[in-house]
Amino acid sequence: MTPERPDPSGETREVAAGASAIGISLRPLRPYFAIAGFFSFLTNMLYLSSPLYLLQIYNRVLVSESIPTLLALTVILTLALAVMASLEAFRGHILVRCSVIMDMRLAQAVLQALLRRSARAGQNLSAQTLRELDELRAFLTGPGINFLFDLPWTPIYLGLLFLIHPVLGVVATLGAAAVLGLAVLNEYLTRPALERAQGSSRRAYTFADNLLQHADAVQAMSMGAAVGQHWQATRGAMMAQQSRASERNASAVALTRFLRLLLQSLLLGTGAWLVIDDAIQPATIFAASIIMSRALLPIEQAVGAWRHAIAARIAYRKVNALLAETPARPAGTTLHSDQTELRLAHVGFRQDGAQHAILDDASLTLSGGQVLAIVGDSGAGKTSLAKLLVGALQPDTGQLWLGGIRYDHWDPALLGGRIGYLPQDVGLIAGTVRDNISRFQKATTEQVVAAARLAGIHDMITGLPRQYDTLLGPGGTGLSGGQRQRLGLARALFGDPRLIILDEPNAHLDQAGQTALQNAVGIMRDRGAAIIIVTHLSPILQLADRVLQLQDARLQPIHRDMPATRAAE
Repeated sequence: MTPERPDPSGETREVAAGASAIGISLRPLRPYFAIAGFFSFLTNMLYLSSPLYLLQIYNRVLVSESIPTLLALTVILTLALAVMASLEAFRGHILVRCSVIMDMRLAQAVLQALLRRSARAGQNLSAQTLRELDELRAFLTGPGINFLFDLPWTPIYLGLLFLIHPVLGVVATLGAAAVLGLAVLNEYLTRPALERAQGSSRRAYTFADNLLQHADAVQAMSMGAAVGQHWQATRGAMMAQQSRASERNASAVALTRFLRLLLQSLLLGTGAWLVIDDAIQPATIFAASIIMSRALLPIEQAVGAWRHAIAARIAYRKVNALLAETPARPAGTTLHSDQTELRLAHVGFRQDGAQHAILDDASLTLSGGQVLAIVGDSGAGKTSLAKLLVGALQPDTGQLWLGGIRYDHWDPALLGGRIGYLPQDVGLIAGTVRDNISRFQKATTEQVVAAARLAGIHDMITGLPRQYDTLLGPGGTGLSGGQRQRLGLARALFGDPRLIILDEPNAHLDQAGQTALQNAVGIMRDRGAAIIIVTHLSPILQLADRVLQLQDARLQPIHRDMPATRAAE
């Protein structure tokens, strides 16, 4: 049976109320963990068959010298151990299924949260949180969590030793307390180093991702050795902290193993003393040794898996913080409209950590069939304004409307279909040309080709090795800067959007590209689209019906008789 996709609406409300984002998402796993716990109960019950078999051999078979009894006991033991092995296998299968469900419920949510946070930060952030989710998933649904299922049985096994003889129970309990104390000490010694190592690891991965994105500049200016040393220093810090934590953990594991072996020997010695004192039977010595070994096994496993447990706990906090920081919009009544008018009312926005506002009390109205140009100095906030207009950023004050409906009242999928956006860095995604034009949606060939023709790149695409099925690398690797920008324009025009935002659309275009851009803008204006062009290049200003300048966080009109070159300065 294929697990169902989650409905996030109720989960979002609970997260807003302060509940753990991961805890809410993992609630459907509780029955699976309960079944795994029940299988652990049966497994530990069946484990007692070994000491019981040993007691029966010594106390019944050797006394009666009965071969049929020996064979019957052996068959029963074999069946018990076979069932125990089957239950352990089933528990493993259940945890694997939990892994699949966990990934279905959280992976998409983490990816979308990363997208929202990256858009809000105005920069590409690392996908390290997805790696941390995989680390958390591997621990929660893998061998590392097995000791948690068996640990509750430690006091039960110790209680059995008390029933056999109180002295055996005291020796085993003191030994278990010593091993448990070692586990706590291991946590105290390794956790800080592992937390610092994960921080260094995140920085090293982010830096490496950034290097790979700008490999051409690094190679062209011979920066490889210098940036390599910088990266190695960060990675070296990570390795030093990981090594320190691993060495301490290895010492704790070795000491734990030493204590367990010593305790088994001491229990044998204590049992021998009790046999000499006629307090227990000789066979009880070996049965008690088996029981204590099982009682200490979960604690020893916990010490061995402690480093992974700490890493999983850190990953839990990181993933949970991301989901709580950037929750999905609660589901509710959503609207849509076929009208085109764009309206901003007293919109203000300040980038996280910035001292000054990028936009302050901005208002404007743009109807369908109109073209608006926005100019301004570099760093004035034009790109942030473009992201506000497409809904990638949320204003701190004021509201935006499209078709008479506030942005936050739109169905996000419908709003995205009404908007065409060409960002300054184009932002092509690894996939085929067809995938990028169609926004990775299911679309007919006619729809894709229509957008390409409108952007004037159909002939260019048919000249590629596999035409529309040509595979592109991240960022459109394999195409020139002008080709990427024109492909981004085709993506913006796909689906006949009603609001089109073009951020520096002619920055990399040759004359043919400029002509194609002007034709596309004219056609979409005639179709009734509202078009906003963010630019600092004067040639494209001639397409605009009016021009606004973003200066000192204010949108100010520029008279049409002002020279275009001055307006773009």
